[in-house]
Amino acid sequence: MAIHGADGAGRAHPRIELKYNPHEGVEEPYLVLADGENGVAAAKDLATYISRAKSVDKGAAIRLIARGTVLGVFACSLAPETLLDATPTILGTRALTLAAPSQLDIVVEAQALLDRLARIQESKMVLYLPPVTVNAVWAGQSAPVSGWGRVGAVAASEFRRACREGLEAVDRSLPANPGVAVLATVRSRIWSSPMVLEHLPEFDNISVPTGAAFALKVFGFLPDTFEGELPVFVARSKSGEWTRIAAPGGQVLVRAATPSLQTV
Repeated sequence: MAIHGADGAGRAHPRIELKYNPHEGVEEPYLVLADGENGVAAAKDLATYISRAKSVDKGAAIRLIARGTVLGVFACSLAPETLLDATPTILGTRALTLAAPSQLDIVVEAQALLDRLARIQESKMVLYLPPVTVNAVWAGQSAPVSGWGRVGAVAASEFRRACREGLEAVDRSLPANPGVAVLATVRSRIWSSPMVLEHLPEFDNISVPTGAAFALKVFGFLPDTFEGELPVFVARSKSGEWTRIAAPGGQVLVRAATPSLQTV
């Protein structure tokens, strides 16, 4: 059986195949991971990534995009709160190889997905996806698949420094008992500020927000032992101007705030 869907903008989603889930007694969307140690390791790795996303936001949403045997898993570390908010959108993404081809694009609760991952071995490496999808504003825009051009590379140490200084700035700026609104405002202001890359002239016209360094850290994309450089790419599409930072453990995507998002 298959179902069709559409997002809030009326765009049709890919045809989603359903499979009977004996644990729940209903048909649900699903993905098939590899058998054996490779599949188990991939499931544990995915669970760790999703848990890290929850450390940023307890109610985190996860976007899953499957195209053939490639699965992209997206999480958000920073996003605008309103149309007047000039905060960039910062996402983490990891790619997994599926054992069976699939076509889907859905957004689910991180905790619900973790609950399903915990039972994947009981399901013979079939990952039944949560039946309830959620709305996440950041998931309404996708980074371009092609058209990326390399700008240059930034040393891993630069990202570590920016993250460390950003965390210190957040701590200094918060009152003793900050409310949710104050915490969000402070984090948005600090993580939206650009990294200082004056010694790299190729970045004179490209702003990399400090929040990208935080995303690399919080999602676990930048191992402590890695001392190389991370390539940085840019692309433009109908959804805006994007920056992509490729790291050993995953990629960070930044969608710049645009004037159209700052007016109503």
